[in-house]
Amino acid sequence: MPSTRNRPWLLVVDIAIPLALYYGLKALGANDLIALLAGVIPGLISSAVSLVRNRHTDLVGMAVVVSMVASTVVAVVGGDARLLLVRNAWISLPFAGITLWSLRHPRPLTYTVTQALMPRRAAVMDELWETNPKFRHAWKWITVFWGIASIVDAIVRVALSYTLPISVVPALDPIITVVTIVVLQIPTIVLLRRSGTYQLVFAPRRPTVV
Repeated sequence: MPSTRNRPWLLVVDIAIPLALYYGLKALGANDLIALLAGVIPGLISSAVSLVRNRHTDLVGMAVVVSMVASTVVAVVGGDARLLLVRNAWISLPFAGITLWSLRHPRPLTYTVTQALMPRRAAVMDELWETNPKFRHAWKWITVFWGIASIVDAIVRVALSYTLPISVVPALDPIITVVTIVVLQIPTIVLLRRSGTYQLVFAPRRPTVV
């Protein structure tokens, strides 16, 4: 997982630069396919570099790279710019599959990702996982919600990509991502609160009394 200090830079690489390239090239007279292809390159490089730096198998990261490459090849061969507009649906669907498939493993994907993002709470989460059945149950249902939401996300992206003007979709894409993540905070918070463990995981850390 990227460190906190790298996240603003990732937002620039994965969102700001691709949008600037697309609309900038369109203003210069490039067609939609060329402008969209240029916008794919920064995100592809960013994902590839992240995989190399991690130096271990990252199923989600690999799915992102493979999906981006596949959608790019298909769009170029088919000459259809809309095939590139749905590239994030190609990412959402593998993510949904990996998320739901992780339910077969001892610890589901949403739990391991959250733990990686909150290393200072990793020990608390491990203890809760081992000792609190309600905590484990909550994360399994959170994983189900995130998997289903990723499928819905993919369907929405495909529908918008083939019904709206091409020039509108790139600007909507990051908005859909943010809305999906924000909406999914609701079942995440509700389930953890019902398990009685929300404060233990997400409450501000208190100074240790010596």
